Amino acid sequence: MLFCGHLMAGIKLGWAVRLGLVSCVVALAALNWTIRQDPAPGGVDTGLSATSVGASDRTDEPLLINESWHIRNMATAHGAFVIEVEAEDPSQADTIARALVEPIKHDYDEVLVYVNQRGDDSDLPARRIQWTPSEGYVEIAYDQTGPDR
Repeated sequence: MLFCGHLMAGIKLGWAVRLGLVSCVVALAALNWTIRQDPAPGGVDTGLSATSVGASDRTDEPLLINESWHIRNMATAHGAFVIEVEAEDPSQADTIARALVEPIKHDYDEVLVYVNQRGDDSDLPARRIQWTPSEGYVEIAYDQTGPDR
C-alpha cells in the first residue's frame, strides 16, 4: 500500500478519487482472500451429488446411465456427431442408437453410432448406425469372422 500511496501522491487527483481507488484495491484484496479460502466443513449444501449430476431429469435427453451399454467416446465436427459405444449385445445397436439420436437429431446433419462388443479393444466395431434427416437410420454389420479375429 505504501507503493500505491507514493505513486498516487505524484498524480494530481482529488481526495475523493484517491479514496475510491484505495477502496477498490481493498475490496479486490478482500474478495481474492475470500475466494481462496477452503470451504468450511458442514458449509453450504448445493444439493448436488455425483448421482444427480450424472442423471438428467429432462425427458428429452438420452439416458446415459445403464448396465447394458456405455459411451466410450464422442466427437462433433461440421454438423456431424460421432458416438462410440461398448455394449453387452451389439445386436441391440439400433435400439441403442435410437436412444442416443432421437433427443439430439434436430441439432445435427448426421449422427454415427459405432457399437463395439464390451471388452473388445479392436478398432473395427461390430456395428455402425448412421442417421441422417434424408435417409433415417441405416445399419451396417461389419464382418468380424475373418482370420485376424
